[in-house]
Amino acid sequence: MRETDSDLLIICLPNSSLPFPEQTMRRLALLLLLPWITCISANAICNAEEPIDFNRQIRPILSDRCFHCHGPDDDHREAGFRLDDRQSATTEADSGELPIMPGNSAESELIHRVASTDDSLRMPPSDSNKPQLSADEIELLTKWIDQGADFQRHWSFVPPTRPQLPKVEQAEWVRNPIDRFVLARIEEQRLAPSPEADKRTLIRRVTLDLTGLPPTPAEVEQFLADESPKAYERLVDRLLASPRYGERMAWPWLDAARYADTNGYQGDPERTMWPWRDWVVDALNNNMPFDQFTIEQLAGDQIPEATHAQVIASGFNRNHMHNGEGGRIAEETRVENVFDRTETTATVWLGLTYTCCRCHTHKFDPISHTEYYAFYDFFNQTSEGGGIRGGAVPPFVPYVSPENQQKLETYAQQLAALRKTLLKDDPAADEAQAKWQERVRRESAWTFPAIVEVQTGGQSQLSTLDDGSLRAEGARPDQDVYTIVARTDRLNNKAIRLEALSDKISSPTGSTGRADNGNAVLSEFEVFIRPETDPTAKFRPVKIVKGTAEHAQSGLGVEQAFDGINGGGGGWAMEGFNRKDSNTAIFYLDQPFGFEGGTEIRFVLRCESRHIAHTLARVRLSVGSGETEGVLPSEVQNALAKSPEQLTAKEQQTLRQEFRAKHYHQEGAGEDSYAAIAKRIEKLESQSKSLRDASEKIKVMIMDTLDKPRETRILEKGLYNKPIGDAVAPDVPGVLPGLPEEATRNRLTLAKWLVSPDHPLTARVTVNRYWQLFFGQGIVRTPEDFGTQGKLPTHPELLDWLAVEFVESGWDVKAIHRLIVTSSTYRQSSQATAEKREADPANFFLARQSRHRLPSWMLRDQALFVGNLASLRMGGPPVKPYQPEGIWAEATFGKKKYQRDNGEALYRRSLYVFWRRIVGPTMFFDVANRQTCSVKTAITNTPLHALTTLNDITYVEAARGLATKVIHASDEPSQRIRDVFLTLTSREVTEQELAILLDRYQVLQSVFAQSEEDAQKLLAIGEAPRDQSIDLAELATMTALCNTLMNLDEALSRP
Repeated sequence: MRETDSDLLIICLPNSSLPFPEQTMRRLALLLLLPWITCISANAICNAEEPIDFNRQIRPILSDRCFHCHGPDDDHREAGFRLDDRQSATTEADSGELPIMPGNSAESELIHRVASTDDSLRMPPSDSNKPQLSADEIELLTKWIDQGADFQRHWSFVPPTRPQLPKVEQAEWVRNPIDRFVLARIEEQRLAPSPEADKRTLIRRVTLDLTGLPPTPAEVEQFLADESPKAYERLVDRLLASPRYGERMAWPWLDAARYADTNGYQGDPERTMWPWRDWVVDALNNNMPFDQFTIEQLAGDQIPEATHAQVIASGFNRNHMHNGEGGRIAEETRVENVFDRTETTATVWLGLTYTCCRCHTHKFDPISHTEYYAFYDFFNQTSEGGGIRGGAVPPFVPYVSPENQQKLETYAQQLAALRKTLLKDDPAADEAQAKWQERVRRESAWTFPAIVEVQTGGQSQLSTLDDGSLRAEGARPDQDVYTIVARTDRLNNKAIRLEALSDKISSPTGSTGRADNGNAVLSEFEVFIRPETDPTAKFRPVKIVKGTAEHAQSGLGVEQAFDGINGGGGGWAMEGFNRKDSNTAIFYLDQPFGFEGGTEIRFVLRCESRHIAHTLARVRLSVGSGETEGVLPSEVQNALAKSPEQLTAKEQQTLRQEFRAKHYHQEGAGEDSYAAIAKRIEKLESQSKSLRDASEKIKVMIMDTLDKPRETRILEKGLYNKPIGDAVAPDVPGVLPGLPEEATRNRLTLAKWLVSPDHPLTARVTVNRYWQLFFGQGIVRTPEDFGTQGKLPTHPELLDWLAVEFVESGWDVKAIHRLIVTSSTYRQSSQATAEKREADPANFFLARQSRHRLPSWMLRDQALFVGNLASLRMGGPPVKPYQPEGIWAEATFGKKKYQRDNGEALYRRSLYVFWRRIVGPTMFFDVANRQTCSVKTAITNTPLHALTTLNDITYVEAARGLATKVIHASDEPSQRIRDVFLTLTSREVTEQELAILLDRYQVLQSVFAQSEEDAQKLLAIGEAPRDQSIDLAELATMTALCNTLMNLDEALSRP
């Protein structure tokens, strides 16, 4: 029987965390409760006057049993009718029968089919693997049709409105509007709310919920001593203001964003996305409104004049896995990444299951195949390629920390002031400069030959730019040959300079190459000359004997570009996947060339490597003496190659700065001289460059936007190489409000649409996840699915009230969290009476709080915190704490070695632990795998968890830290035990418990007093040095006892 959310059957749901197959537990629950359920169901159905609620009672049945064949999917619809649409359901089917005749169930084919005893007629068919409808369900459908077969829009697609606060009998229990909705439902069930939890429980609960750490004994005592009516509210405000709040709240967002420190798949190379993670923590701590948070996460790069931090924020949709395996198909990988971005956005903000729409129209929700690809188009317009193998896959930006950003801004201000002084009007200096320019132009080491003709291999084009360079545009062929004919009057040319220039238009990564990873290979460089005065003369080759280059990929030096061997994998490689800088090579000739009357030169640049599209993005050629000693910077030479009237404003500044800084003598100017100012500029530029160079090592993947939009088409069955139909324009599902007509169809518009006040889903989906944080389950218990297959809200009016409140508060996250945790609903005791367990075993009606096991990452943080080991330093690169040896080697390609950290890094919070996708941190159980989006809170009950908390190095070392602390605080064993118990549970130990623990203490003391070796072994666990001032046996005794108490159910649970 299907688990349903109808009021009739909701009470039979089992606890989803029970370690038995789900179907078995459902059947068992039904068998145990069948007499009671049947009674309730019969009473409800027999009340003919009570109207049937379509959304709560009928849609779940139709969605589960009928929509697969009679739902939104046109391609798989049977018998020519659909039951999710009233017009179709009440119109003749292919058989000529009416599926539903409103007001007349006896003439409705739907009832005939679901009630038939003939296997060939009964629906759903026996081969559908769907259970037949029960008698109660058939009677519900019958009553509904007889009442007129009223259809309703699915509840989550209707924009929420603020409902009236319900009237309640126990109004004195109400602290805020949340309580009215909850209490009304409790009273409806003839239950009563639980008493408020005691103050010790409250401070432990809310401190864990808001910070992920337990309260200290001092904080507990301070709270107990505060008898003012607002003591609890002050506690909540202090926790919301704590920097620990952002770290705790970041964890579920990182799960949803599938954040990890590697790319996944077989190779699983490391990436550097931790600056994005730190952005999330800062945004949460600063209470960034959720609408702005959404905009920056989805489209920070598209915000006009986006800051560095906003661009980093856009990395949300680059957190997906990336396949860098050998033999992968680049386009297949790229498309898979776009799928992930599309479906993650749909899950996180819409709470809808989009994945099935890759291949076909949704079988249950009104989302068509075409609408999926219209939504997909928003995420299909980034330059990311699928062929990159490295950890950081372009597009990416170097990470500049806020501290370094401040330094760079200061340097920039100082440089601007100095350059203004250096470039001020000075007629005497300008006159001297004009003479210098004329003289230097005549003696320049390099000259740009004038371009006469250009040609490529056919698919691309070379465009001449103002700076004399040539940019490759258009198609990116696998191989290409650039033939460039130019002329020069210069004589005695001993060398040729080839500048491979970085270019953001031609190169996918803004580097020097046109390959997906930005690399390029010049497989062969050939030069031919002839006298310009004799156009009938044949071009003759010029022999290159030597070459130098600023940079070359290891094993692929510049000398391979003139070795006479073309193609294959050889040539001069730029290493564009690691560096974006322009790259210059100088080719020296066996003898100088140059004809009186002018020389015509044919340059042939062969980019015919076997590596796909490893062609040059932009080049510039010059001829000259080849001298490098005392040669002017290239940008100065480029400016000098032009006549004064051709110079741009920037080139004029370049020449003025060069001349005044290095070639102009001022008598008696001292520290105010141009030369002195230039030295200060040079120093500041060097400092600035050092900071930027350091930043270049940390590459954070971001989103960007293609200059020329990529065409999006429907992919047949989701196959990357099976596009069908016409191009699809970016849009949102028709069942939801439309985009503003005048708005640009990009991610920024999409993000703003998601947080528009009339959007039916975003606020509901988000506050539902917030509710899940504080009660273990959401108001909708399928946070990933607000569609027709998802669970119905247990408190629909409360969900709508919270959604409207969230929007009208300005999307104030901390305000909503405060509202929830200060409610009487939240502050209830979690102790369940026998009556409440029987009436509401799954706590649907919230007549008590929900007690549950702490997640494994929070348990680790708690252990470090109580053990006086925790480093609360925030942010920075991930850390590698204790982990059993050999796990990485066993699970990863290439047998990767886990290099454990030392010192403080061992004790950082779990948020900062290195996360490898193939095998996640071994100390965390039943957490999201971070390979795909996850918004469902899991509660662990694996036996391995107990083995870890008893034996893992972290927990034993933490027990030693706690033991050391209490031993120094008191000489009395009983007081030490009291201190440990209070630290771990936030309550006083009872006298009975103390007696048991003192007995255990004496047993352990006897054991370690007789075995110094056992004591030393126990105390040697962990890197932190033991306190040598404490007796060996005494410290071992308390360590073992602390380890035991750390495994108390109270210590492992959130009360």
